[in-house]
Parts: sequence; C-alpha cells; structure tokens
Amino acid sequence: MKYRILSIFVIVSVILSALGFQNVDTKKNRYHQHLQALEKPVCTEHEDDVFCTHLPLMNITTDEPVPAPYLSVMDRNGNILKNDEMVGATIQYFDSETENNHLTDTPVVDERAMIRIRGASSRKYDKHGYLIKFKKDDMVTGQKVSLSGMTPDSEWALHGPFLDKTLIRNYICYNLAGEIMDYAPNVRFCEAFLNGEYIGVYLIVEKPEFNENGRIEIEKTNPKVDTTSYIVQIDRESQDESASIETFATYSYIMANTGAERRGYYHIEYPSATLTEGQKQYIESDISRFEKALYSYDYSDKHNGYKAYIDVDSFVDYFLINEFTLNYDAMGLSTFLYRDIGDKMKLCVWDFNSAFDYYEFSVVSPETFSLQNSMWYSYLFKDREFVDRVVKRYHELRKSYFNEEYLMNYIDETIAYLGPAIDRNYEKWGYSFESTHNGVVYDYLYPYERNPRNYEEAVAQLKNCISERIIHMDSHIDRLYTLCHDSLNKSINYQKEN
Repeated sequence: MKYRILSIFVIVSVILSALGFQNVDTKKNRYHQHLQALEKPVCTEHEDDVFCTHLPLMNITTDEPVPAPYLSVMDRNGNILKNDEMVGATIQYFDSETENNHLTDTPVVDERAMIRIRGASSRKYDKHGYLIKFKKDDMVTGQKVSLSGMTPDSEWALHGPFLDKTLIRNYICYNLAGEIMDYAPNVRFCEAFLNGEYIGVYLIVEKPEFNENGRIEIEKTNPKVDTTSYIVQIDRESQDESASIETFATYSYIMANTGAERRGYYHIEYPSATLTEGQKQYIESDISRFEKALYSYDYSDKHNGYKAYIDVDSFVDYFLINEFTLNYDAMGLSTFLYRDIGDKMKLCVWDFNSAFDYYEFSVVSPETFSLQNSMWYSYLFKDREFVDRVVKRYHELRKSYFNEEYLMNYIDETIAYLGPAIDRNYEKWGYSFESTHNGVVYDYLYPYERNPRNYEEAVAQLKNCISERIIHMDSHIDRLYTLCHDSLNKSINYQKEN
C-alpha cells in the first residue's frame, strides 16, 4: 500500500511539473516505454487472485532447475568461477497493447530457449538476472524473437534490479544514452514468473551485438576476407581464449589489465562462430594502430593521430554519459568498441547497475571526475581540441537530456508508469530493505547508512545524487582543461583529482 500511495503522489507531481516544463523531444527511433505505451483500462473481468499487470509479462518454465550461479572451483586468483551452464526452457511472453496481461492469455511469444544466470557481482543477489537464448525446436539453432517491438534477435538479457531499490537506474541511463549516442541497447520493463513463482519487476535489455535489422549497425562479416567489421568487449578476463586479443596498449604495458578485478581485457564478440585467425589478427592490429597513433607525439595530427581512427563524437558522448552518471566501471569493464568497414571506431554503453553512487564498497562522490584518467581517455584529454568538444557537448546536453527538471520529471513519470508493479515487486523482495533478514545481511552498500530503508528513501537518494552531480559538473567542467596544458612530453603523471 505504501508504494501505491507514493505512485499517486508521483502522478500528481508529474501533472504539476508538466504544466511548467515541456519535455525534451525524443528521437523518432527511440521508444520510451513509460511515455509511449498506451494507457490501459482497469481490468475487472477476473477474480482478485488472478495475476494481472499492465506491463508485459514473461513466464519462464525450465526443463530442470536453473544451475547455481557459481561453480565450486576457483580460478588462479582465488575467485570462485561463474557457472555458465544453461538449461532448456519454454518462454511465454504476454504483451497486449490495449489490455492488461495475464498468465491465462494467449502469449504473443511461445518459444523454446536456453537460459542461465548472468552477471558478475550481481550473481550473489537473491533476485537473479538471466541470459536468454531463444532456440528452434532442435535446441541448437538460434531463433530470432521480437519482444515488445524491439529488433528480433535470439539473445536477450533479463536484468533483475535488486541492489538498485528504485528499479529504474538501468532504464533511465540506457534511454538517456540512446538519445545521446548513435546506439544504446533498447529496454522494456516487464514482470516475470519462473517455474510458477513470481520473481518481480525485470528489465529486458538488448545485448550489444550485430543484427542485420538493428542493434549495432555494421556490415555483416565475410569469413573469406580478413578485413571485417567487428565488436569487441572490454571487461574481465575471459575463460574463452579463442577470441581474446592483446593490443599495443596492453603488451606495451601502457594499459595494465592486472589488479584484483582483472579488468581491461579485450574479447571479440563479433564475428563469433565464423571468426578466422586472419580476422582476429586484423582486429588486433586495427585497434593497435589507433592506440599507437594516440600514444605517439603526432596524437593530435588530423591524418596521423587518433582522429583518423575513431569517431570523436562517439568517444565524447560515451565519456559524458558515463561520467555524468558516475558509472566508473566504464572503460575497464562493460565497454563495447565497434567498427563498421569503411567507418571509424565507436563506443557502446553497457551496465549501469552501480550508476549514481551505487557501488557497494565505497561512496562515489558526485563531486569528482574520474574517467579522464582511464584507458584511452588519459591521452585523449591531452588534446585541447578533444577537451573543447567535451565541454561544448556538456553545455549542449545541459539544455536537454542533462537538464535537472527533465531528469526529475523522467524519474517521476517512470515511477508513475510502473505503479502497482512496484508494490508487487516489494511484496516479493521487500525484505531487502532490512539490514538483516533470516540471519542474512542485506546492507550491501558500505558505509551501511547508505542503504535505503524504503522505496521513498531510494528515490530521494537517486534524485539527490543527480542534483549534486549537476552542480559539481556545472562548476568544474572547465577543470578538464588542466589536462591539456602545453608540454613537450605527454606525461601520464598528471593531476589525479579535480
């Protein structure tokens, strides 16, 4: 009931805000579910105990229990290995545009699939995220499926927000990035059942990959030719060495992929099944050429420097969306680099689970800058022209998608859209607001006072972080110019804090 009361308050706030604020226009090709989904009438044609939702509804029935998230063995660094074993499943998806959805309705999707628990640190939470791979009846061949109007594809991520008590961080950040950049994964809220048990509010997320009809737009690879379009993920060390590469920056020790998290490793995501050794060497060399140009004394030269290899606007926008949201896994983890044949390298966002000061083990102060110290950006920011473009772009975005009133309104409208689904989610997972429950500690955030005790506190925490972030970036964005002062040498020992 308390979440229902909050939803009513939010709806009133949205109406009042709309009277004094005109929403920023959205791209024609970006679907914002909370804004564009049709309003549905109250459903009264069934008993109260029948599950009924205005959101899309996913029903997953597995052939056998979903394997545990971890194996009972450790890697060379003493970390427990992730369990990526998949099991067969039948997935039904209900998505009426005009009426509420029920498990007794006729599904718009009724397909076989393989499924497993996905994620890295999020695997330990009670509410799991899942990787879904739709299959044809042979359970081997991929089956492309469209979910709520998104591009048909066989692979989908089903994100279960648990640490993020607002439920909306990923939804907001992906959609902001989708408005700002050429591409960001499309997303849809749904509610889900697993083997007859309600498991809460989930977010269906496109995986950043090649698709002939959408997602990352690059030319299809030809395994007979070494030169190829590609997508590379930068993340933790992969257990699959066949597609792992080592570029100039790593084998020359300019960029170290060591440390506790073992981050900064390159893994080819596309081409995948048809990847040849020649193509692997081409991709490795192509990225290395960019890095050699960036780390050379000719770094700023139009023809011999980094500008000849990357789409600078993409790198500017990627920096700003991750810096603005305090998403500091970017560049070492959860980063996608892609290049179409005949075009320049671009970046794609991924994973905002910990955005806006939601890292477990430390506070991420809104009064900071960090990504300018990471990976390629530590050298890009030595070029005054690059800094000029970052600062100019920031001020442009402050008039639109980084506008505080727009963002607060976006949050309120999203909460209003979710409405009673928030109640149902926390009827299932509400104990996560408690410090301990049944002897288990649920204060994942440290220091412990950062953990919200109810939904209202969680939303207020998100809003306060955004407000403080805007104040700091408005006042200090020009400090980035300290990184590009004239120098005979491109020393990396520049100011670490701003």
